[in-house]
Amino acid sequence: MAKEMTLVSVGIDVGTTTTQLVISRLTLVNVMPGSQVPKVEITHKSITYMGKIHFTPFEDRQHVDGTALREIVAKEYEKAGVKPEQIDTGAIIITGETAKKENASEIIHALADYAGDFVVATAGPDLESIIAGKGSGAEALSKRLHACVANIDIGGGTTNIAYFDRGRCIGTACINVGGRLFEVDPLTHRINYISAPGRAIMNHCCPTTSQAQGGDELVMIKTCLQSMVECVERVIFQEPLLDQDLSLVMTNLLPDVKLDGVVFSGGVAKYIYLPGIKEWWIHGDVGPLLAEAFTKSRIHSSFSIHEGSETIHATVLGAGAHTVNVSGSTITVSKHTLPLRNVPAVYPELKANGKFSWLKSSENYIDSLYHTLALIVPPLPNTDFLTILSLAETLAFELPLIKGEPKVIIAQQDIAKVLGQTMQRLLPATPLVCLDGIELVFGDFLDIAKPLPDQDAVPVIVKTLVFAPK
Repeated sequence: MAKEMTLVSVGIDVGTTTTQLVISRLTLVNVMPGSQVPKVEITHKSITYMGKIHFTPFEDRQHVDGTALREIVAKEYEKAGVKPEQIDTGAIIITGETAKKENASEIIHALADYAGDFVVATAGPDLESIIAGKGSGAEALSKRLHACVANIDIGGGTTNIAYFDRGRCIGTACINVGGRLFEVDPLTHRINYISAPGRAIMNHCCPTTSQAQGGDELVMIKTCLQSMVECVERVIFQEPLLDQDLSLVMTNLLPDVKLDGVVFSGGVAKYIYLPGIKEWWIHGDVGPLLAEAFTKSRIHSSFSIHEGSETIHATVLGAGAHTVNVSGSTITVSKHTLPLRNVPAVYPELKANGKFSWLKSSENYIDSLYHTLALIVPPLPNTDFLTILSLAETLAFELPLIKGEPKVIIAQQDIAKVLGQTMQRLLPATPLVCLDGIELVFGDFLDIAKPLPDQDAVPVIVKTLVFAPK
């Protein structure tokens, strides 16, 4: 019988409107027992605790309330019956408008230090789009249907889009369209705050309106939301962007492909699948009105609409249960080198002589924040021994010139064992971690856990720590 091990994983999503926490249990099994080359996979993911949905705390419009945020996490850990030291892995994601706040990076890293030894903060719209699509079930749906499915995750500040083709993410986009770009008083139903993207679209739609009154204001809001949804349509349908779209589209890396279906997720998606709410002001924002605009859109009428397994919980579930990878089993790891956290992935330059060099790109990480670097070996034209030896000799020359220990090498191909053993002969006194089998799509940083008991593989999380420009 294959030996199992379990990891306790936490996902924390600090969004524009809400903050959520979920705890998962991941089961890892060697699915090829008795084989010379074991293959360890995550075979089961179960949610053991789903926290309540909290409003994201702010000190003011520009600052996240770090103390209140930490209290939320501490209370949820207490309710779940877990302590930070019991958490094996996971991710904290700061998303939407919240990621743009002045102290977002500082607060989220401090929270990661509290949340557990192997929990690291993440941000960045590309990764957020992918994680939401995993958590909503769109990724699995595309795999099951052998189809190309778009996940459209509509939150308080942003709409994140990810295309999944038969289970593989092939592109993402992030657009400043969300239910909380206009905040309203639940009693008077009047606007009491407009975000910068909301203001830009209002200036376009209603340039002569300074203060609309009553019903006129509702018409103005609906006009602005329709214009925002039309921007999302132009991105989805690969149409030229208009001037008013420039303040909304943050990233657009979507390929021009035929979509077979769409899944909506995020807080606004609830009202797309359950339309007709009369009290649109119930959350103090315009989320239900934005959902109404999406139900009338070309996106809704042009594609098969599938209901995902999760809407509002999609991102937090994706963070807690879908960010863990397992390395290949033919790897080289020196004793006492793991675990490692916050290791930047450094990609090489291709020199005129056809060889890789990591020296220049590694200079971007000279500050003391990073303990060591992970040198990425892109796919090689062939993997015969002479090619591996030449690569090892290049690395053996450059590694002593690059900061940090242990020395970490991540190969795209299945060469970590032979490359690592060759490196150990060339640099016998240097602690080394040489891994393969890790997909580095849209990932900038790695967490590497201790090797699994009785196995040669190690759990790895690939994440990005890049914050959107303020």
